[in-house]
Amino acid sequence: MLRFGSRAALFLGAFLIALPLRAHADDAFDMKCALDTRLAYVKTGLPDVDSMSAAGLTGLGLVLKARTSYEPLDPVGVDLDRDDLSFFPLLYWPMDPREHDLSPRALSKVADYMRNGGTILFDTRDLTLGGVRGPQSPGEQTLRRLLAKLDMPPLEPVPPDHVLTKTFYLIQDFPGRWTGGKVWVEALPPADPDSGPARGGDGVSPVIIGSNDWAAAWAVDAEGRPLADVTPGGDEQREMAYRFGVNVVMYALTGNYKTDNVHAQALIERLGH
Repeated sequence: MLRFGSRAALFLGAFLIALPLRAHADDAFDMKCALDTRLAYVKTGLPDVDSMSAAGLTGLGLVLKARTSYEPLDPVGVDLDRDDLSFFPLLYWPMDPREHDLSPRALSKVADYMRNGGTILFDTRDLTLGGVRGPQSPGEQTLRRLLAKLDMPPLEPVPPDHVLTKTFYLIQDFPGRWTGGKVWVEALPPADPDSGPARGGDGVSPVIIGSNDWAAAWAVDAEGRPLADVTPGGDEQREMAYRFGVNVVMYALTGNYKTDNVHAQALIERLGH
């Protein structure tokens, strides 16, 4: 089974060192998040959106417990102005036109979070918000408005050989409640033919941007039953959405684990080549 890599250990080590220096180190929220690596979502202040994010990460957490060695506790919502983001290797952030602009403090914290190794899964939820995909969709317009003052990295659609396609499952499609939307990650330098794939830092993009409304596909009620229909692929599409979620979490936790030659050979054998 896949176990946590150096990213999770470095995050936790940094938190524990910092705790004695922080005035509110004994806050229940801080202690809860410092002691366990939790799935987290950005609070939008919109009850319907935040409840779906919580239900989505709850459902994804159940799948992670059943299929991997990671057993996340209940997910938490993060207030960008108030909370310490460094507890979380991954944040899920759904877009909605009703979200308010970010304060200078929140913008600074988001920039520091991405610069220091955190990954944010931005979900513009295009077809949930209307019938328009792409730059004119309400979700993408909201994303541009909220992040206009951030220095974002250059982006590219997820390449076929990207680590995100093989951290746990071998996948090439990334559906959620909807399918067909492109998924974007930080553009990396081209591969050097003499030294293998080029990877910056630990190989993990600070942003993953898509539009397929993953939280709705993952979301379950208190009895573990799905909360939203997925279209058009039904149960098979929901399964692929869960696989994408598992890959994203393992990608954020383990970095470039699957880029080394030993695992590359194992993947080739699994593909039957």
